[in-house]
Amino acid sequence: MPQIRPITDLRNTTEIAELCHAKDEPIFITKNGYGDLVIMSMETYEALTARPEPLQSEGMCFLTEKSPIWAGMLADVLQQHGVPFIRESSLGAGLAIKTGSFSETIRFFVPAVRFAEAKELVDELFTEAAAPAGNSDGCDSPM
Repeated sequence: MPQIRPITDLRNTTEIAELCHAKDEPIFITKNGYGDLVIMSMETYEALTARPEPLQSEGMCFLTEKSPIWAGMLADVLQQHGVPFIRESSLGAGLAIKTGSFSETIRFFVPAVRFAEAKELVDELFTEAAAPAGNSDGCDSPM
């Protein structure tokens, strides 16, 4: 069962830290009865944000970088064609919230064995899009 604590409990940092480490799950902090914050140990955060192991073990190649609107369309097309991929925000979640989605771009990485197929799909979707600077084939810098 999730821990829900009022914001005033944050005054006792030692107790909250011990609770975070003991529970190995996020603790929800409320302010005036409404959800306000989520805190957790670094170990729990790393476990929640770790990439799936099967995709990490494959050689991943940078495919393209698109705005969130175009990224959604590209993700749909890649899924329809059965091409596995990883989406990564250029800003990170916290900075994207602060600056807004207009400054965010989404990077796509695909397995090296599916790169040619994925590149062809990108070229079909975005015929006027320029190739990414630097890597012409996208596989010079795997993740």
